[in-house]
Amino acid sequence: FGFVMTMASLPIIISIYVRLGGVDSVVRLSWTLFYILIPSTLVMFGVFFINIDKKYRHTFYSTERGKNLTERNFKESSEDSTKATYTFQMSRHHWSSIEEEVRSWVESNWSRWEEEKPKWLDENIKARIPVEWIPTKEARIEEKERKKSVRKQSVVQIMIGDQQKIGQTTSEGNRDM
Repeated sequence: FGFVMTMASLPIIISIYVRLGGVDSVVRLSWTLFYILIPSTLVMFGVFFINIDKKYRHTFYSTERGKNLTERNFKESSEDSTKATYTFQMSRHHWSSIEEEVRSWVESNWSRWEEEKPKWLDENIKARIPVEWIPTKEARIEEKERKKSVRKQSVVQIMIGDQQKIGQTTSEGNRDM
């Protein structure tokens, strides 16, 4: 849908640019590219869809909303890694309607995850799990401390990175003189 909207918006944008007094050479180039690129892109998509196996065509489009896909994948999966991917790596809006199920899943599995330390439960995923969902008080305190130290480290890394950039810019400026 986004691709179609982009193609449809191009002539509108070019027309607006013309009305605002755009440069003639840019307008001519824009229309030329429009007349060449849009039809050739459509032909390439047509060739692509004609040449792929029919049994895979359904994988390129869907009328299912992203939110519904997220909820379905969480509910139907039996693997923790898949459930984590379809919750904590998506917008919270996508799984807000099943938040209690997600919370229950985290609460019932947190202790096991802490022992097993699965690969998918990395710093990024842990940072997205609300601390209040962690079942034990000790684990909540530990996670709060971990998140605090990660934040402090990231702030320090940003500051060090900025200082290095400033130093590089200064030394590059001195070379130009």
